[in-house]
Amino acid sequence: MRNDNDKGNSWLIKIIIFLGCVAVVFVFLAISRETYRKKQVQDEIAKLQEEAKKIQGDNMHLADKISYLEGRDYQEKEIRDKLNLQDPKENVVIIDPGLTPKVAGSESVVPASQELLIKISNPQKWWNYFFKY
Repeated sequence: MRNDNDKGNSWLIKIIIFLGCVAVVFVFLAISRETYRKKQVQDEIAKLQEEAKKIQGDNMHLADKISYLEGRDYQEKEIRDKLNLQDPKENVVIIDPGLTPKVAGSESVVPASQELLIKISNPQKWWNYFFKY
């Protein structure tokens, strides 16, 4: 009878060891899954924190721009540009670029730009037209 009892105990021990190994494998798989999820969540948090910093910087930039646009200096500049107004303390001088000063004793004055055009040959003018500008 001792033989039957030892056989029963050995099968019981083998089944307990097998179930223990299966439980260890399941615990290991659960731990590895949770570790992977934790790493994904931490990566997502880091990415969102970087995005939040970027948005915060953009907000600071926009706040500075808003404060400049609401400022008196910008408003005065826009009024002057759009409405052609001036400060009472300012003097406005308009210079017409089409007018050239006349040299005394000379009836016809040839501007310097026309002198250069006269001296440049036609092929050189074409070369300058296509490749210089």
